[in-house]
Amino acid sequence: MKLMSSKNYELIPLEWDTAYFGLSSAKVNLRGVVEMRGQEEIIEFCKNYDFVTIANNDNLKENNYWIGNMTNSFLTDVNIQLIKFLVDKPKNVLENTYVVNNLARNERILEIARGTFNHSRFFNDPKLPHQKAKNIYVHWTESAFSKDNKYFAIAEKEGNIIGYILFSIHEDTSVIELIAVDERYQGQRVGRTLVNRMESYVIDVGTRKIKVGTQVNNISAIQFYFAMRFKYMSTTSIYHLHRK
Repeated sequence: MKLMSSKNYELIPLEWDTAYFGLSSAKVNLRGVVEMRGQEEIIEFCKNYDFVTIANNDNLKENNYWIGNMTNSFLTDVNIQLIKFLVDKPKNVLENTYVVNNLARNERILEIARGTFNHSRFFNDPKLPHQKAKNIYVHWTESAFSKDNKYFAIAEKEGNIIGYILFSIHEDTSVIELIAVDERYQGQRVGRTLVNRMESYVIDVGTRKIKVGTQVNNISAIQFYFAMRFKYMSTTSIYHLHRK
C-alpha cells in the first residue's frame, strides 16, 4: 500500500521497519482530532499490517479515547519534542570535534551505539523480538553510513572517537536523531561539545532551528537538553498495535 493522507492524519507503510523486524509495518500519524469516518479508515488500514505505530501528536485526549476504545493497541511511549532557535554560533567549539556526512562504516561508532541506548518504546513492547528491539539504534546508526543526507557530529580524544550525534537537515530545520557518548566519558561534557559543534555547522549551512525528541522517562536526556537551552515544543503519545 502507498502513503495515504487526510487533513488530520496520514497512513504510512514503513519499509525500513518491515525489513528490520520481519513484520509488515506501518505508521499512523494523527495531526488533529480524527472523526468517526477517519477512525474507520485508519482501522481498516491497520488490518493490512502485523505491526503499526500510532503517533497521537499533541497528545489529544479525543484521539487517546477512541484509540483505547476501538483498537487493541497499547501505550508504549510518551515522547517530548524540544526545539532550539539558533542566533549566534557557540564560542567554545572544540577542535577535537567535527561534522561529516556520507561517512563510511565505522566500527568504533557502532561500538559506542551498542553500549549507550537504554530508553526506547521498542524496549517497552514485549511483542517485538527482544534482540531486534535491543539493537534497533545500532542498526539505525549503521543505516546512516554512506548517506549524503545523514550527518555525524563526532568528538575525539587522543585520536579515538568518544561520542557522536547523528542528525539530518530538512530545509530550515536540523533534527537530532541520536546522540551517544562512550560510557567511560559520560559526565565529562562530551554531549555539550557535540551539540556546540553541530550548532556551529548548521548555522554555517543556513539552518537556524534544531529539533529533538526524547522519551518522557529519560530524565537525564531532558535535563541535558534544557541545560543546552532547548525549549519544550509538544508531546506525542505513541501506541503499538499488533495483528492478532
